[in-house]
Amino acid sequence: MFYMLLAGALVGGMWYSTRLLPSLTKGVQTMRKGCGPKAPESFDAFLPRYQSDRMFANARTTDPLEKVLNGAEGPATTMVPRTEYRSQELLGDIVKKHGMAVRREAGKAEVDAGPLTYRFRLQGGCWELWQAES
Repeated sequence: MFYMLLAGALVGGMWYSTRLLPSLTKGVQTMRKGCGPKAPESFDAFLPRYQSDRMFANARTTDPLEKVLNGAEGPATTMVPRTEYRSQELLGDIVKKHGMAVRREAGKAEVDAGPLTYRFRLQGGCWELWQAES
């Protein structure tokens, strides 16, 4: 009986790892095509797509996202999982309401839009959002 359960678990696990997992990560993999360590992505090309394409933005936001809240007692950092931020307002919509200012230095960029500062970094030749600060 134990061996039958073990065999069932192994077969089920193999199906899960070969069928389900690749489909779940497919979006993230396809969003990284066209950039890499040998061909770093231009921030000027990345930002407009990040602002307008939710699937692309979710794939290019770290999970969990670091969120810094500046309060009277100083900054407080929390980690926000993708399940909580994946359906939030797109950066492009925020920019339309509040405008934006962009600051860049080697491998890093900050976008000020309304009450938030969004921090991006170049990881493996691809840009990603890793921190939001209010």
